[in-house]
Amino acid sequence: LSPDRILDELRDFQQARSRLIIAFRHPYGDEPQLTFHVFENMLPRLARKAGSPLKHEPGLRLVHDYAVALWGDSFIRFLLPRAGAMPVYHVKCEAGSLSSIRAVLKDGPNPLGLAPEGQISYHSETLPRIEQGAVRMGFWCASDIERANRTEEVRILPISIHYQYDKRDHRKVVAHVCMLEQLCGLSQGANKIENTLAELLPRLVAVEHRLLALTESFYAATYNYQTPDAQPDESDAQNRQRRWNALLPAALSVAEHALGIDPGRETVVQRMYRVRLEGWARVKPEESLEGLSQLELALADRRTGEGWFAMRHMELVDLMSYHDVSYLESDTPPSDDRIVEHVLNLADLASRLMGGNITNRPNDIRKRAFIVPGDCVNLTALMPEYHAHPKHTAKVATERLAKNLESCIERYHHETSR
Repeated sequence: LSPDRILDELRDFQQARSRLIIAFRHPYGDEPQLTFHVFENMLPRLARKAGSPLKHEPGLRLVHDYAVALWGDSFIRFLLPRAGAMPVYHVKCEAGSLSSIRAVLKDGPNPLGLAPEGQISYHSETLPRIEQGAVRMGFWCASDIERANRTEEVRILPISIHYQYDKRDHRKVVAHVCMLEQLCGLSQGANKIENTLAELLPRLVAVEHRLLALTESFYAATYNYQTPDAQPDESDAQNRQRRWNALLPAALSVAEHALGIDPGRETVVQRMYRVRLEGWARVKPEESLEGLSQLELALADRRTGEGWFAMRHMELVDLMSYHDVSYLESDTPPSDDRIVEHVLNLADLASRLMGGNITNRPNDIRKRAFIVPGDCVNLTALMPEYHAHPKHTAKVATERLAKNLESCIERYHHETSR
């Protein structure tokens, strides 16, 4: 929707009037590839069609979590550096990566693209928490531009990405629900094909109840987890949300204990990042295993295995820290797209409880993507405040970016409901 808004920003970038960060929503795993295609192919084609071609193909230098190359396959590891993608760590300062990103921001011929959530957030119609990474990188660039006595403005262009699922795949959605019921030992409705997706809602609630109960039982039997008591005057949805919220820190504690990590006073998401970092360091060690004795190799294998098991708890938290029971709890039936998202999230949850990760997430439902650009956040205009109060100004700019992304979501609903 409104590609001219993106094209105008690209023209300013190519004419040295701005330095540009593309902050694209990342609800699933497809958005980096989609965004790269849009900037590499679709936008130049639209500009030529409108009779005002860009100077050159804008491309996009993508920032990605370092772990993508670890859980991805050999093709992903081959493609990422050749597409100019740059890895970044959430809880580790890696000078080489940060220097590369800073150089691209200041002088690169392509805009920088990154997800403001910091990782996949699993819901496209609501905005979860976003991190300050995009804003902090932008202020680095604005500071570098200022010191170099250059006049470009540093802007962050928010883009919200949404999907409309193909109604021809109705049976596939129902098949996922049937599979979940079978995995959970639920038989009710297992062979029934509903006429509408809204009719699946009672079955989805039953599946979530069962998944929650099984997960709680696992942690209670294995790690002495204490299931919280029910609260008076609490709705079923509130009860489920509270129980999930109580379970996630406990799951992280198990992983942290296994890996020898002190959680300190960090948030659940920061703790998850630390478990991920240490877990992958054990599963994919950087040091060579050549020349080890049999005993040393056996202990290295054991260390790897314990790292893998610790990350199973992290994978649960990675998905369910974004879980919002109210996403489907409303007075009117939720949209088919929200229902499909919820079905895929529950299927993903079941897969992770069985040892899977993001690579095992179902992706067989056809969908159409909508890209909605929002209003830019001009960081150069905030530099006087940034010099005086850098932390507060970064927070204000991040809140402004979140508000602009929320406006994109509202616009998407308005435009597509006509």
